[in-house]
Amino acid sequence: MKIIVLDINNSFSLGSNLSYLLLSFKRFWLSLILVCILMSSSQKSYSQESMIPELSYPFLEKLIFSAKQNYPLMAANLRKVNFANYNLKKAKLSWFDFFTLSAFYSPSTSVTLTNATLTGVQIGLFINFSNIIQKPTVIKQSREELAIAQLTADQYAITLETDVKNRYFKYMQALSVLRVQNQNAIDIEALFKQIKFKYERGEETLENYTKLMIQNADQKQKIIDAESTVLIAKTTLEELVGKKLEEIK
Repeated sequence: MKIIVLDINNSFSLGSNLSYLLLSFKRFWLSLILVCILMSSSQKSYSQESMIPELSYPFLEKLIFSAKQNYPLMAANLRKVNFANYNLKKAKLSWFDFFTLSAFYSPSTSVTLTNATLTGVQIGLFINFSNIIQKPTVIKQSREELAIAQLTADQYAITLETDVKNRYFKYMQALSVLRVQNQNAIDIEALFKQIKFKYERGEETLENYTKLMIQNADQKQKIIDAESTVLIAKTTLEELVGKKLEEIK
């Protein structure tokens, strides 16, 4: 006669292991779903954000006009053009510089050493032939200096316009990145609250909770970095424009 003995402890251990495996499998799939949601929301926010629709070319033209009016180096180049123009006019009006007219008066009662001394008013005209020969060259040189000054001013105007465009595009790029980071922060914050709630109920692991908590803190730091980039881009653009962007309408 055989006596069958049931090991209750082994049966209970097998049931506990099965429950633990089911719980671990559930937690794994829950974590995987949360990660997929996080990645999809991040990709969605990036796909929806584009800086091109936000660009305003009429506003950009106002920025360029303001820069040409207010930037000191632009004004300095225009003053060089004016100075060269004044020199050209001066060269054209100085045609009579090589003529020297002098007058001398000698009274009739004056005592002279010789009898050949003239008396009365005497007028003399002296001509500097060297200046006459050099005058066309001086005028031509003044014209060339004016042309060089004008070309320099035109070239700098092109350079300034390009710099304004580049800084405006970088500023708009920084704003777009900031919007993306803010949207990601909202998504991560919502997921973090869900994970925290499940962790407090014992339905989530400490590892997943810690990872998302660190990711949430990192996202806040990314927002700070993005905000700093926006402020720097705005300041560098206003440096060329010569006034606050809010003042340009």
